[in-house]
Amino acid sequence: MKFARFRAEGATSYGIVEGDRITKVTGSLFRNPTRTSKRYKISEVKLLPPVMPRQAWCPGLNFASHLHMSSTVAGHAALPKYPQPWHKGVNSLIGPGDFISIPAESKSGPHYEGELVAVIGKTCKRVSPEEARGSIFGYTCGNDVSEREWQKGDSSLWRAKGADTFCPIGPWIETKLASSGVDMVVRLNNREVQRANTREMIFDFGTIISYISQFATLRPGDIVFSGTTGDTSSMKPGDVVEVEIEGIGVLRNPVKAEA
Repeated sequence: MKFARFRAEGATSYGIVEGDRITKVTGSLFRNPTRTSKRYKISEVKLLPPVMPRQAWCPGLNFASHLHMSSTVAGHAALPKYPQPWHKGVNSLIGPGDFISIPAESKSGPHYEGELVAVIGKTCKRVSPEEARGSIFGYTCGNDVSEREWQKGDSSLWRAKGADTFCPIGPWIETKLASSGVDMVVRLNNREVQRANTREMIFDFGTIISYISQFATLRPGDIVFSGTTGDTSSMKPGDVVEVEIEGIGVLRNPVKAEA
């Protein structure tokens, strides 16, 4: 089942996506949301980030094919023996169709990083990997936008990964997706620039979420990224980047210079 968050008639709601329409639901998204009789065409509403997390986590290096880029930028010369999670600022959250804004201080332009994103549905504290897998409500598409020069030069990732608009997610949450063996494709201006499969993840979502939960509590609505693959390149004003996840759909965002 696909759940979207949207704005229509001046109000923000959750809804169930079926074909080209959204049926509004009431109640908690994570506890038996109730269908209403209100339906909209997707083309008539504004899709928003499908969830508003308190925390967004990324696993660090999680694909062997990304080691070359990681070693060039961050000096990582070997694959990790355990997850290396870090926070991505929730101020950076945007939804489908929203602009990725390149800060004026970014001289080379930020890079795309297409990823699968797990949405937490149950509170997780010191859970096992098996319990962690059972805590996932569903999955959405994500783009871990990254400014490589800042990532290389700063002592933390707060601006390289967490600048405003650097966290597009959407277009909706798919609750029936099995995260193993899922294709992830990124296109820049209709040209394929990344392709990976989640079976290539060094640490699966259960392992990542379990590890985080030993030290920090995860709550419903929080999001956890999969990590990205291969070498990436920069985006420039006028570009359009798309992240397509098998079984979910396409997250599409145009790129512009900061006003």
